[in-house]
Parts: sequence; structure tokens; C-alpha cells
Amino acid sequence: MRRRTATMLGLSLALCGCVERRFVIEANVPNAQVYINEQPIGAAPAHMLFEYYGYYTITLSHPGYETLRQRVHVVAPWYAYPPFDFLTEVLWPFPIRDVRRYYFELQPARQPNREELLQRAEELRQRGQNLPPPARPATPRDVSPDAPPHTPPPSPSTDPLIPPVGPVPPSS
Repeated sequence: MRRRTATMLGLSLALCGCVERRFVIEANVPNAQVYINEQPIGAAPAHMLFEYYGYYTITLSHPGYETLRQRVHVVAPWYAYPPFDFLTEVLWPFPIRDVRRYYFELQPARQPNREELLQRAEELRQRGQNLPPPARPATPRDVSPDAPPHTPPPSPSTDPLIPPVGPVPPSS
């Protein structure tokens, strides 16, 4: 009898204390793709379990709309601080659900003005024409036959485990 009571007590303690933390992300655009800390979680309305309180970066994107990226601070409730966290996580006999809902408004993508786009392209073309021509690499015909072959000096390695490349200096 005593063993059965101890087993039941242990089982009831194992089932006690559970905090479920969940994000629910909604948007004015159905099926917008939702990312939390660069990890895809699905299409809006989307939900995801989370383990810690603090800062999260939430990103929403959908074709035809501007991508929205926002950093949110999920503030811990009173029962997440010591010594209450031990009571709610381990000893409290009922589950606690902490649901954080966020709603985002996506804006339609701005179509570029055709005249502005053409003007910027022309400015880039003019800047490209004003640049000096790129340096031409030397060809074997440009080098006189009397000149010694050019070998660049070896660059010393900054890593002590990698030996330097090039001619080995004579040891003294």
C-alpha cells in the first residue's frame, strides 16, 4: 500500500507544473510567410512554442507587399522569476498557458516611378563612362627579353601552423 501511494505521489508530481509559452502571429494579409529569428514557422496566422522571454525578430513577407521586420520584446510575467518559477514549473498542479499575440499590418509594395528609374540608370551609365579604363594585364610581348622573370615576393603567413609559400630563405 505504501509503495502504491509513493508511486501515485511521484506520478502526480511528474504531471504537475507545466508552462506552455506560445506565439500567435497574425497579419492583415492571409498566408503571409512568418519567420521568427530567421526561422520559418509558416503562413499567417501562424503559431509557435517558445522557451525563453526576451527579444525576438519577427519577419513577414508576401509577394506584392513590403517585407516587414520588427523586433519585439517578450516581457516575462511575474511567475517566471525566482522563486515563483520553481513553483509554477514544478509544483503547480495545473498547466499555465502564456499566449503572446502579435498583429502586423503589411503595406503594398511601392511600384518604382518609371521616369525616376530611367534617370537613375542614366546617372549610373554616366558615372561608368567617367571611370578610367581598367588596367590591362601584361602579356609576354610587353616584357623585354632581357628582363628577369618577375616573381612576386612571398607574403608571410599570419598563421604559425601554415608554412610560408615561396622560396625558402637560407638558414644561418
